[in-house]
Amino acid sequence: MKPVRRWWWLLAILVVLGLWRLRFDADVLNLLPAEIPAVRGLQLHREFFANDRELLLTVEATSSEAAQTAARMLAESLRPATNLVADVVWQPPWLDHAEDTAEIIAWLWLNQTPEAVDDLAARLSPTNLAQTLASVREQLATSFSPLELARLSYDPLGLSDLPDTLGNPVSAAASGGNRMFASGDGRFRVVFVSPREGLAGFGSAGEWLRAVTARVRRCEADPAWPGATQIRYTGKPAFLAEAAEGMARDMRTSMLGTLGLIALLFWLAHRRWGPLLWLVVMLQLVLLLTAALGGLVLGTINLVSFSFAAILMGLSVDYALVLYQEAVSSGTRTAREVRRATARAIWGSAITTSVAFALLNLGGLPGLGQLGSLVAMGVLVAAVVMLHGFLPLALRNLSSDGGGPGRRTPRLPGPPSNTLAWGGTVVLLVFGTFVLSGAFPPVDDSTQPLSPRHSPAEAAARQIGNRLGQPGEPVWVLVSGANPGEVRRRLEQLQVAIDAVRGEDPGMSTELPLPLWPAPSNQAANLPVLARLGGQGPGVATALAEAGFTTEAGALMQRVFGTWQALRQDRLPLWPAGDSSRWLVERFAARTPEGWLAFGAVHPGTSGLEAIARTVPEGIEGVTFCGWQLLGEALLAHVEARTGWLVSGMLVALALGLRLTYGRWRDVGMSLLAVTFALGLLLVIMSLLDWSWNLMNLTALPLLLGAGIDYSIHVQLSLRRHGGDVGEMRRGTGRALWLCAGTTLVAFGSLGTSSNAGLASLGRVCAVGIVCMLLTKLYLLPAWLYRPPRNGLQPD
Repeated sequence: MKPVRRWWWLLAILVVLGLWRLRFDADVLNLLPAEIPAVRGLQLHREFFANDRELLLTVEATSSEAAQTAARMLAESLRPATNLVADVVWQPPWLDHAEDTAEIIAWLWLNQTPEAVDDLAARLSPTNLAQTLASVREQLATSFSPLELARLSYDPLGLSDLPDTLGNPVSAAASGGNRMFASGDGRFRVVFVSPREGLAGFGSAGEWLRAVTARVRRCEADPAWPGATQIRYTGKPAFLAEAAEGMARDMRTSMLGTLGLIALLFWLAHRRWGPLLWLVVMLQLVLLLTAALGGLVLGTINLVSFSFAAILMGLSVDYALVLYQEAVSSGTRTAREVRRATARAIWGSAITTSVAFALLNLGGLPGLGQLGSLVAMGVLVAAVVMLHGFLPLALRNLSSDGGGPGRRTPRLPGPPSNTLAWGGTVVLLVFGTFVLSGAFPPVDDSTQPLSPRHSPAEAAARQIGNRLGQPGEPVWVLVSGANPGEVRRRLEQLQVAIDAVRGEDPGMSTELPLPLWPAPSNQAANLPVLARLGGQGPGVATALAEAGFTTEAGALMQRVFGTWQALRQDRLPLWPAGDSSRWLVERFAARTPEGWLAFGAVHPGTSGLEAIARTVPEGIEGVTFCGWQLLGEALLAHVEARTGWLVSGMLVALALGLRLTYGRWRDVGMSLLAVTFALGLLLVIMSLLDWSWNLMNLTALPLLLGAGIDYSIHVQLSLRRHGGDVGEMRRGTGRALWLCAGTTLVAFGSLGTSSNAGLASLGRVCAVGIVCMLLTKLYLLPAWLYRPPRNGLQPD
């Protein structure tokens, strides 16, 4: 076997292996740096707490009866689909299982203070029981409250009247409330749906959600379905499905749209089918090889990072256009001759652009670092493919299609005179200084750039908060510890700190799981008392019957007392074991490899997020506040701290690369000066258009820096080859750069239609920046570099 053939086989094997290893990820959290506490907190919540894995169906109807009927029908329709769902809960699960209700009440009493349990034992002691029951009968005779009458009829001993449940929606639900599932007027309800299996793979969330939606549609077609009822979807599966479908749609639109517009621009410029078809084939080959290389090196690629395809096509076509235009403008040459004339510019451009994109890994955002790595690898692949694949095939076709290299191409505007170029430079400097002296483009520190521009799931999540009595997005709090006792102590310290801050801001509210979290010391003290009280069950039942209460009135008491009798001292701290109890516990507690995690929420109130930062004194460890509203400022600080290093490292790398390319420091300085001027123009336009910087489009700076250096290399080396003749440079390289800018503009502009707000803003900023770079390099830089003497242009 010939050596060349062996290389082809090895390349084919590597491509297949890379594509086999390639996986797609739609989770936006994987785009963010895990070392930021707010990000790490969100990742822990996603990994360990059940309510981050559930699909939430919201039901809104015209009456409470209609909403209740619709929620019940949805649950009954989805539960038989055991291949799709593990569980469907539409009301507190312990309401359907009296034994679980009794277990939860017994467990909550076990966690109360010893004083509260002693009061309960004294109230139900044989000497005081008759007086207690007489007081209950008097309440039943005089109360006008339907709720109180209903509660006393099944719980005359007041076992469900727990001190710590007051004002706490989680524990209130545990003791029979409904705030986790329905609004106060009952016309809005939430149904919790747990997937049968994990939804980690690309597209799996969308497929699962479509299957669930199909069953919901069949349920809505049932004649018994209440009319005028609206169903919405939110929760992690809905967000994942939105992200995956939106990014897949963006990829199709941007890749196909970019490819089509690139082909159109090439056809308008050269009107030759053969080179055009080879260009399309080679662009697809570059994408295929880069994707395979990404699979080999990275393994999993986030869908946001996969938007590299549009950027890479816009950059790759530059090399093809420069090579082809050089062949067309200089007469018939072999591929070797064209490579000899342009290889230095192509490789200098590819290497500097690759370095610029690779340095995005220093920016502090893993997702954009991954995008940078893919483009960095791709431009090097593109340089090889275009130099050794496209060029010989295009020249062979150029000779055979009868067009000839000398075919007339569309005429571009002539170069401005040096006087006009210098005059334009001065005008732009003065105007730009005036505009930027008023205001620079502001910096948006929100997390909006990380979100879809139109998200029904997000709208449904906001609706849940508004209708269930907690408008505004809460700040989540995670409390960790080596054991439940340590977590409990930290929760108590945190509650004291929050109460101190709440004195200054009455609007602040908290949902910490203190009433539900095991208190080992309380359990140890209460267990003997409650066990003795549980042994009095038969006597209490007899007293109830003698006082005229029905058998049903004593059913809850017997289950609670039976649970207390079964408790064992050697298993502290105790957790409830019933199915309904586990559903509740998974809302706020999780066991991790390092210990235990408790989950709660804080609503900031009028003081805003600044008050949250004051709630954790230095002495409290293991407390992490997280939430999407905390991410913006933290991420911006994280990126800003690295931007200086990123830009400095990029400037050093580019300066060294340019020195090797040009061989003269003067040319390096002029190239960097032109880039700085173009970036200044971009700032002026952003200020006029009222655009702002954000977490995503800040990375346009290194991208534009790389593109600007790319244009500088082609312009300056072309001027050097042609002895400073600007007209000759523009007939060859200039025409190619116009096409290059057009294709790159299409590539970045296609991101402007992205469903992700950050990518859309990145695309707009890059598109405008590319125009600024092209006009500066093609019309101003030659005037800065050369002056025309009386007899033609000569270099200084």
